[in-house]
Amino acid sequence: MNPPFEFALAIALPIAAVYAVVGGGRLLRWMSEHPAARPAPPVPLHQVRANLVRLRADLEATENRTDLVAKNTRLRAVRAAYVDALYDACLRLEASPPPDAAGRQASVRRSDIYRLESALRERGIDVRETAAS
Repeated sequence: MNPPFEFALAIALPIAAVYAVVGGGRLLRWMSEHPAARPAPPVPLHQVRANLVRLRADLEATENRTDLVAKNTRLRAVRAAYVDALYDACLRLEASPPPDAAGRQASVRRSDIYRLESALRERGIDVRETAAS
């Protein structure tokens, strides 16, 4: 090796080692102050049902309105939220959701939505009831 490179390496290595020790100490202190996050407790089933009923009513209202600006975008967003909630409820109640419902909520067919609703209805959650009941 040539002497200027060795000289630069001799200066840079101790500096890098000191930064590594200081950074490691800060990381350890930060990890001790912020313990691992505990998983959130599961949402109660009555709240899951209320969310599903609310989203279903919102989906129907959005589908039936004719005066909405950018209706297709809103409809896709509401449908994606509803399918996501249905998928989570199916996983929670150990029903079998369609395999493509997890990644592509906006493109799930209506028949799959009806199938998910039927599977939940068999397990005691009816999402087609009115929100007032």
